[in-house]
Amino acid sequence: MVDERDFWIVSQLRKDPFTSFETLGRGAGLSGNAVKARIEALEKGKIVSSLQGLPAAQVFHRFPRLFFFEMPSPVMLDDILEIDSAVFATQDVDRKVGVLAYNLSNAAKPPEELVDLLGPIEFDVTPLLPYPQKELSKPVTIAELRVLRMLVSNLRVPIKEIAESTGLSQKTSKKIRRQLLEDGLLQVQPIFQTAQSYGIIMYELHVHSGDNSVLFRIRQSLPKSIFLNQWDPSAMIFSCWADSLAEVFETQKKLRSEPSVSRVLVKFHTQAILSTSRLSTWIDEEILRLESNKTKA
Repeated sequence: MVDERDFWIVSQLRKDPFTSFETLGRGAGLSGNAVKARIEALEKGKIVSSLQGLPAAQVFHRFPRLFFFEMPSPVMLDDILEIDSAVFATQDVDRKVGVLAYNLSNAAKPPEELVDLLGPIEFDVTPLLPYPQKELSKPVTIAELRVLRMLVSNLRVPIKEIAESTGLSQKTSKKIRRQLLEDGLLQVQPIFQTAQSYGIIMYELHVHSGDNSVLFRIRQSLPKSIFLNQWDPSAMIFSCWADSLAEVFETQKKLRSEPSVSRVLVKFHTQAILSTSRLSTWIDEEILRLESNKTKA
């Protein structure tokens, strides 16, 4: 039976994906094995399909932009991720599609390939997480990229495996892994699906407000939710769960009545997919570029 502790565990893993099951268990009043079993049950129930590592667009000298398409023709998410700039895509029960693109240009307009495939956009925003600035404060090193590549393939890969694969010491590997997360070069992206397994309904909540203090208060107090991202900075996204549709829309109604809240959107994702292969390829290309520059120097 899924309960509040399951989603507390996921929220803690999003903040610190490298913490041990034993540490999580102490916070939840469970054993490490019980925590592991709960995560496996969430995956088996198709509520949480995975926890993925999403590098910041700036690592690749690109610019993040999130596009929402109104009512596209039936399309496979795999087709969307064939487009070079697309790294993450979702589809809702009403067929609406969201695409996170890492563009080579800072221009706000969507890539032509996406418009050709999905039609005109409904709206678009700039994600402020994981990295809030347009450009990195300092260049990413080859060692950081090698560790990042391992985390994109498997977010919870053991430090020993990272060290063996990268040629770094375990101490250095652990330090770089931690720094990538703290510096905002890596974001933990829980891949949630709309699900009613065990009576739980998963949904995504978008809250818009011109008052950042209102958004911050909602982030701190919204029950049954995991904070995911902030946009522009006029909106926040949450992954939420409820026991019934009535509870979902009661939450929506309550937030709409909040002063300074301009829009509240509820989205039920039927599919969500991250292009780990593209991200890994970009990391490999960046490593080769830095190695080539190093050789020339």
